[in-house]
Amino acid sequence: MRGRVNPTDVRPDSLLPHRESMLLIDEILTLDDSCAVTRSVVTGKWPLCDGRNANPIVLIELAAQTSGIHNGFIREKKEGAAAGTRGWIVGIRQARFWVDALPVGTRLVTRTENQMEFEGFRDICGRVAIEGRMVAEIALQLLRADHRT
Repeated sequence: MRGRVNPTDVRPDSLLPHRESMLLIDEILTLDDSCAVTRSVVTGKWPLCDGRNANPIVLIELAAQTSGIHNGFIREKKEGAAAGTRGWIVGIRQARFWVDALPVGTRLVTRTENQMEFEGFRDICGRVAIEGRMVAEIALQLLRADHRT
């Protein structure tokens, strides 16, 4: 893989272990060395959804999955396609929400960037927007699940 790819050439499930209702990302909009940007549409099958509205806490998972796509892309560049879709252990450093609910059908755009990288550790900044208006800012810390010290 090069430093920037055509996002339509990469499926979210090729870089993430998530499937069915746990795979929240519908489309990768941008994927390069600096960030990942994804698009999602809230469905009634999402976790924390009552059939009409999803709890905004689910945006933490959306940021984690977008980050997983970004870091999976970076890992595949360094280690090749055999690197697989192994996961990350995720810690939530901070999460701020500016919405109380996410109605089914809401279109979300999520952007994540690695703020700091050290071996198998990442400090992530994630932002989620609805129609260009930021509705969540999420800071995550990731540890590669298979990292050996």
